[in-house]
Amino acid sequence: MSDATGASPAMAQWFAIKARHEDALLFFRMGDFYELFFADAHAASSALDIALTHRGQHQGQPIPMCGVPVSQAETYLARLIRRGFRVAIVEQLEDPAEAKARGAKGPLKRDVVRLVTPGTLTEESLLEAGRANYCAAIREQAGQFGIAWADISTGLFETEATSQAGLLAVLGRLDAAEIIAPPGVELGPFTPKRVDISRMALALPADEDAARRAIAHKFGAASLDAFGDFTAPEALAGATLLSYLTATQMGAEPRLSPPVSAGLQGRLAMDAATRQSLELLTNRTGEEAGSLLASIKRTVSAAGARLLATWLSAPLYDLPSLTARQAAWLALRDTPQLGEIRDQLKGAPDMARALSRIALGRASPRDLAAIRAGLKLAAGLAPLLPRGIALLDHAAAHLTPAPGLAATLAHALAEPAPLRLEDGGAIAPGFDDTLDSERALRDDTRQVIAAFQSELAARYNVPTLKIRHHAQLGYVLEAPAAAVEGLRAHPELQLRQGMANGARFTHPELAALDQRITEAAFRAGARERELFAGLIRETLAHARALAACAESLALLDVLQSAAHLSASGRFVCPELTEDESFEIESGRHPVVEAALPPGERFIPNHANLSAPQRLMLLTGPNMAGKSTYLRQNALLVVLAQSGLPVPAAAMRLGLVDRLFSRVGAADDLASGRSTFMVEMTETAAILHQAGPKSFVIVDEIGRGTGTRDGLAIAQAVLETLHNANRSRAIFATHFHELVQLAEALARLQPFTMKVKEYRGEVIFMHEVVEGAAARSWGVHVARLAGVPEPVTKRAEALLKAAERGTAAAAPLPLFAAAPEPEPAAPSPLAAQLLSLDPDTLTPREALARLYELRQTARDMHAAPAQTRSSPARDAFQAKTD
Repeated sequence: MSDATGASPAMAQWFAIKARHEDALLFFRMGDFYELFFADAHAASSALDIALTHRGQHQGQPIPMCGVPVSQAETYLARLIRRGFRVAIVEQLEDPAEAKARGAKGPLKRDVVRLVTPGTLTEESLLEAGRANYCAAIREQAGQFGIAWADISTGLFETEATSQAGLLAVLGRLDAAEIIAPPGVELGPFTPKRVDISRMALALPADEDAARRAIAHKFGAASLDAFGDFTAPEALAGATLLSYLTATQMGAEPRLSPPVSAGLQGRLAMDAATRQSLELLTNRTGEEAGSLLASIKRTVSAAGARLLATWLSAPLYDLPSLTARQAAWLALRDTPQLGEIRDQLKGAPDMARALSRIALGRASPRDLAAIRAGLKLAAGLAPLLPRGIALLDHAAAHLTPAPGLAATLAHALAEPAPLRLEDGGAIAPGFDDTLDSERALRDDTRQVIAAFQSELAARYNVPTLKIRHHAQLGYVLEAPAAAVEGLRAHPELQLRQGMANGARFTHPELAALDQRITEAAFRAGARERELFAGLIRETLAHARALAACAESLALLDVLQSAAHLSASGRFVCPELTEDESFEIESGRHPVVEAALPPGERFIPNHANLSAPQRLMLLTGPNMAGKSTYLRQNALLVVLAQSGLPVPAAAMRLGLVDRLFSRVGAADDLASGRSTFMVEMTETAAILHQAGPKSFVIVDEIGRGTGTRDGLAIAQAVLETLHNANRSRAIFATHFHELVQLAEALARLQPFTMKVKEYRGEVIFMHEVVEGAAARSWGVHVARLAGVPEPVTKRAEALLKAAERGTAAAAPLPLFAAAPEPEPAAPSPLAAQLLSLDPDTLTPREALARLYELRQTARDMHAAPAQTRSSPARDAFQAKTD
């Protein structure tokens, strides 16, 4: 970075601030624009696609510059934050007119008022309404890790103590936007979100005691013990996070709830690979569509959507909490008021995020309006709730937190509230007499001027006397030429300007009125700001109760979502137990089913991993539905242990402590790991951590290496899961030889995907049945994928030759020369086209033949889709039924 030697005063100011915030882009306020200079300008102009210009010179070279209007800053900030930039907002700390009036020398005072970073956003335009936005901090002590995370847009603040392996699992659960960590901490796939703690000028606690004192002081307690039991690493991480948040807000204190140690709450453990495999909140491209969340979400508010996502990302391993959730949504499902409750919640504002902006001094009138609307809605919702259900009673108790505040906001705030306080009109007429009188003078200028004009016309006996506003002279009296001489005889009237048809006069009373009108707008604005600040103070006095009300509204939204889902009759309440049962009757994959076109049905399947058969060995061809079945059962576990209904006819589940999914691994080029290495790493994690209460799904272990190596690895893993881990598991494989292990492994039960041949077509039934696959049907799948016919025919011939051969047969058919391919027979579509004589067809015949050709093309390219019905399968099913 260039230095400030020889720079203009304003640029010297820029250099001084930039030296303190080298890793951030400076939004440097200059009048109505935020300007960026030097490297910041190059980066911003590229990221924002705005023009790069130059402003003045530094050391003989033009200074690169670009800028964005202050009024549109949020739009540009959003784009920069999405691209991973941190932005320091540099504001003018004094009014230019006031500085000039007092004769101040040099540039206006400027400084950073806020650091905008991915994990510290509060503006609606910068946040996703239905997604939490966490900032996390990590500290290590004696080999143990503490992680603390907060969402300052809602006030949540939690901590957890964990190991290195557990740390990555927690980060996978949180999907934090920003991670504050020392340079030595390994973050794996979350490394791009790291903020190096060693590069931050933070007031970090020197030891555990200092950390505990810092957190306790923040929340006005004598000791951190008042909020629960926190380990030393948790305390260090929590204090570090608080220091970072304070630093980014330039001393403004974000509103946070007292800390909660999430490690004290029983949760279903899932590592990052499992979460990615199951696509709980987003699909592989990061979009919500195609995820478990999207398929079951029936929430109607932003806060409810965030809480539902939290439940799915952190399922519980705590039976009382889960049964409490179930009891609550079952009661809502059965109440006649469910539809009314749902309709009421549709209008719920995002109170939590509005309250956060209010606490940070960034409130707009619409944030107070959100509090007003939320309080009104909550009060109307309370009488509709069923009573005698613990979770619903708890929610109802927080729905009327501040009736006095609700009444004040209802009377004080205009409807609708303006977007900005500067726009005026935030305070409703009739709330404050002083404001009303100033507004009357400001807004009723025309009537005031007209009345004074009539008075002066009568006083000077000039009926045509007019009051006009002049750009340079202000308000003046305009008199016709015939009255000018008479008016000049009045000493209080001063001739200011002659005109062709008259003259302009000023009058002391008119000048005073002009000044009062001009100042009325200023006084009205000042009074409105004063009243608004009073409303802010009164609101913050009830902050904790308002936050509890917002949490209750979000909870009710999630519960009504579950009730609405269950009321359809296709989702049921699972029976949860403390034993190791695992029984699913007619389970369905919620995401795949939701994606089916209207009229198509999902083929349900059972699963029974209860004792004595706890391990299912699943064989069958590709495209038969193995991967769908594997993930389906894992997703039902997630839903059940989130306290939500499941897509099945019935389900009994002994709570799962750890869930592992090794399905569909891919290479990790960034870390230099092949697909097989990724597969083995994930398999190792399962074998080291899974236990009798765990649930494991694995698919095609050993496929990434030689056949013999792969088979050996697959068998060894299967035996270990059976003998050592003793987990409930579904093990899918193409190694049909493993079926023979059922005789030696008592808890192993072979199943397969049902496949039939009917009228020359191979039909995937997508049904799981006992037994083993007779063959792999790989050639058939290749044909469905569009592999050229000569290739699939050759592959079929080689396969048959191999199946007829023995170990002594030589040479292997794979090394025999391939025969010359026969000329391919014309396709049905080509045959029909060649048979046409366009010159002899009438227009009607040509149109009919065109429809026939289109149908032939459809028949040639149609392929039965996974997990859905097909005409051939339905015909076969009808025949066999």
